[in-house]
Amino acid sequence: MESPSLRLGATGHADILGPEGKPYASGPPDAFIGQIAFSDVTVDPEGLFVEPVRFSDGALDLRLRLDPFRLDIGQLSLVEGEDRLLLAGRMAEAAGGWTGALDVALDRIDTNRLVALWPVTAVPRTRTWLRENVGQGTLFDVKAALRFQPGEQPRLSLGYEFADAEVRFVKTLPPVLDAAGHATIDNNSYTVFLNRGHVSAPEGGRIEADGSVFHIADITRRPATADVRLTTSSSLQAALSLLDQEPFRFLTKAGQPVDLGEGRAELVSNLTLPLKPKVTFSEVSYRVEGIVRDFRSEVLVPGRVITVPEVAVAVDQTGMRLSGPGKLGKLPFDVSYLQEFGPDQKGLARVNGTVQLSDDALRDLGVDLPKGMVSGKAQAAVGVTLKKGEAPKLALSSALAGLGLRLDALGWRKAAEQSGTLEIEATLGKVPEVDSLSLVAAGLTAKGRITTRAGGGLELARFSSVDVGDWFDASVDLTGRGKGRAVDIAVTGGVIDLRRMPDSGGAGGGTPLKLSLDRLIVSKGIAFTDFNGAFDGKGGLNGRFTAGVNGQGAVTGAVAPSPRGTAIRLVSDNAGTIMAAAGIFDKGRGGTMDLTLSPRGKAGHYDGKAYFTSLRVQDAPALASLLSAISVVGLLEQMNGAGLAFNNGEMDFILTPEAVQITEGSAVGASLGISFAGVYRSADSRLDLQGVISPIYIVNGIGAIFSRRGEGLFGFNYRLTGTADDPEVSVNPLSILTPGMFRELFRAAPPNLKDGG
Repeated sequence: MESPSLRLGATGHADILGPEGKPYASGPPDAFIGQIAFSDVTVDPEGLFVEPVRFSDGALDLRLRLDPFRLDIGQLSLVEGEDRLLLAGRMAEAAGGWTGALDVALDRIDTNRLVALWPVTAVPRTRTWLRENVGQGTLFDVKAALRFQPGEQPRLSLGYEFADAEVRFVKTLPPVLDAAGHATIDNNSYTVFLNRGHVSAPEGGRIEADGSVFHIADITRRPATADVRLTTSSSLQAALSLLDQEPFRFLTKAGQPVDLGEGRAELVSNLTLPLKPKVTFSEVSYRVEGIVRDFRSEVLVPGRVITVPEVAVAVDQTGMRLSGPGKLGKLPFDVSYLQEFGPDQKGLARVNGTVQLSDDALRDLGVDLPKGMVSGKAQAAVGVTLKKGEAPKLALSSALAGLGLRLDALGWRKAAEQSGTLEIEATLGKVPEVDSLSLVAAGLTAKGRITTRAGGGLELARFSSVDVGDWFDASVDLTGRGKGRAVDIAVTGGVIDLRRMPDSGGAGGGTPLKLSLDRLIVSKGIAFTDFNGAFDGKGGLNGRFTAGVNGQGAVTGAVAPSPRGTAIRLVSDNAGTIMAAAGIFDKGRGGTMDLTLSPRGKAGHYDGKAYFTSLRVQDAPALASLLSAISVVGLLEQMNGAGLAFNNGEMDFILTPEAVQITEGSAVGASLGISFAGVYRSADSRLDLQGVISPIYIVNGIGAIFSRRGEGLFGFNYRLTGTADDPEVSVNPLSILTPGMFRELFRAAPPNLKDGG
């Protein structure tokens, strides 16, 4: 007797046959229990499966009941080479249909063979999705379970390990290659856990995807929705290249290249998107978080290198955020880079955070200020606006605490512990420019802009307004002269008050200085106007200039440092006008003058010395009263006409903001010689002078060798008090009897300011 055999029919039924192909008849008529062995089984393409499936060996343990129909499969074993399929289950007739359960286990199978073995009528949409999305690979430890009840959709559970597989998570993204992990299908839910695998990014090389998870809640939906958790490790360029594929296009939308920087990216990307051929940006929900290590970029800020040991990355629908402490060149910072994805952004990005200001950092940015001007360090808030096709725009503000500042040419200092306000707006192109700078600190207020040279270094710092204390209010230009050389300083318009100018302590270091001022105030009554000069800045003002005096006349002069301040020398071809403008003597006409002012130490106080020649005195009430008092009629008429001529004269005096004290003065001409000493108060024009007047000086002056300058052998002692316009004159007529050589014996000390020095 032949053993029973199993014939698998094209229509999906099985007949248990006996010898000669006839139905097996042993045992009860309504049931059969037995074991069947078979070999060389080929399943017809028109049967249970879509493709021909061949097994070399097989065995079947079953029990069949016919009334009612029930099939119990203890085990179906199919073997082909090293692949082994085990199946167990049951199927029975029930009210309204069929009920059953099948459990399948495979030790190893290729993906395409699994699809071929999948019955066409068992959850066909799941089978189709598996065929389209799980590429060539080897599956291990495959376990499947199928359950069905009348009136219900069949339920399928499938789990397997895989290796050397190709898995595509998102249709528009490159597949995961050399993938290993495990997957489960629970009815319509599909989940893939990736233990190992990598993606070949369009740019930047390989992306390791170990630990990634792919989940579809219902693969039968059209379209299905996928939840993807990509855990990746790669170069930054590779990661950004992957994120710039459809449907994301993060970098393209942001107007940034995928090679915006270097570094190692360790990211976790959570994506939710529909699985369909065309996915719009609005249909994708995503969040990317992670760390980029050893970040370096020469692209984010053109011409500047950004380095950050660790960058925290966060990307979602609103934009991309990179943050962490690092350096912009040598400038330390702790900032966040924000790239928004809205349609109105058009490649606009922002950098916000804090930076650390120092001399090295500013020089690295191209702000090459004079050496020693900046010391210490200070925190500053910074914002950089990045727009595609344009140089970055920087806005910086700082309270300057911790930063020391100095400008020797102005004698200005800000100690590190002092606070202030610094506001900067700059363009960070290949050649940086400070478009706007505002500084308020330690009594200084300055506003201006700075340009730099190609290759680094200061080109021009132009300050439209610089206000220092109560002595300097002008515009200033600082012009770079190349590396290692002091800058040129030009003051272009404004006012300087030398009375209040602080002692620079000998600083300056030879810094070239040009002054073009509206006014240079020397004392309360004396100011140089339309002042133009050039100075070398050694220890203070030191150089030559031209100017007017209080808006009148013209002088050439020089200034030089002295132990007590800045000394001034003035030379003019119009002594009368200059002395009148200076408030010293307003009745002189013509003549030349050489005037020196030396600081006494107290602000606005000077020792003065003046020389003049060829000066005429015209319409001087005090002198007229004096001449009338000594009855010199001819000289009086001469003074009221063309003026009384003095060939030369000199005066030693003390100049203060309130008055002039003449310690010794004289004027001599052919007709008259006069000496004078005393006080003239500029505030109320009151005077108190005394001296000697010597008529017919050309003859009388023979005795001058025995007397003071301007006094002849014989002369009248006089005293003038009251006001310059209405003086009171007193003359001692008997003094003419006292020869000049004895005059000092009877002379009283002249009036003085009693200023103590």
